[in-house]
Amino acid sequence: MFSYNLDYKNNFKKGVEYLTNKNKIFSSLVKQVGLISFNKRDLKFESLIKIIINQQLSNNVANVIFLRLKELNLDKEITPAFISKIDFDKIRNQGISNSKATFMKDLSGEFLKTPKLIDIWKKLDDESAFLEIQKHNGFGPWSANIILLFYMSRPNIFPFGDSTLKKAYQNIYNETLSKDLKELNWAEPYQSIVALYFWRWVDNGMIKIELEN
Repeated sequence: MFSYNLDYKNNFKKGVEYLTNKNKIFSSLVKQVGLISFNKRDLKFESLIKIIINQQLSNNVANVIFLRLKELNLDKEITPAFISKIDFDKIRNQGISNSKATFMKDLSGEFLKTPKLIDIWKKLDDESAFLEIQKHNGFGPWSANIILLFYMSRPNIFPFGDSTLKKAYQNIYNETLSKDLKELNWAEPYQSIVALYFWRWVDNGMIKIELEN
C-alpha cells in the first residue's frame, strides 16, 4: 500500500528546509511568505462531487452551487445513492451544467458498483493513480492532480495545468515553465510544497521577491 504523504508535523517542515537549501529564489520566497500550513482534506464521494462543480468556476460561486445541491438532501452528506436517485433536471436547476450533471450521475453509478473505489486509488503510486482517476468522466489532469495533492497529500505533485501556478513560476523565475516540469527537477520529491507556496504567494498579492545576498 502507498503510504508516503505530506504530514505537516513531520516531513512537510523537513521538505521546506530541503527546498530552501536547494534553491535560493525559493528560499527568499519562503522568507517572504513564512511557514505555511497544510491540512489534508477528507477524500470521499462528496469531495469528488465538489471538485466536479468547482471546475472552471470561482470558489465562491462553486460553494454556493454545492450548498444548493446539498440542501436537496436536507444538508446531509451527498452520497452515490442520493445522486443516483435525484432527478437529472433537479441537479441542473441548481446552476450545474448538463455535462457536470452527467459526470455526477456517471460517478454515482461507478461508486455504487465499486464502493471502495477511493481505497483502490489510495493504494496506487502517483502516476498510476493519476491515470486511473482520469478514467472517470469529469476528471482530467488538473482534477487528478488536485485530488493527489490536497486529498491524498502526495508530496511530489505540481498541477501543470493550473494557470495560477504557471503565472507564479513565470513571475518568480522570469521564464516559462515546461510541460515536463524539467525546471522543477530540483524540487523533487517535494514539488507539492512548491505548488502550495506559489498559490500562497499569488494570494498574498505577488509581492516582488527580494533575493538573499
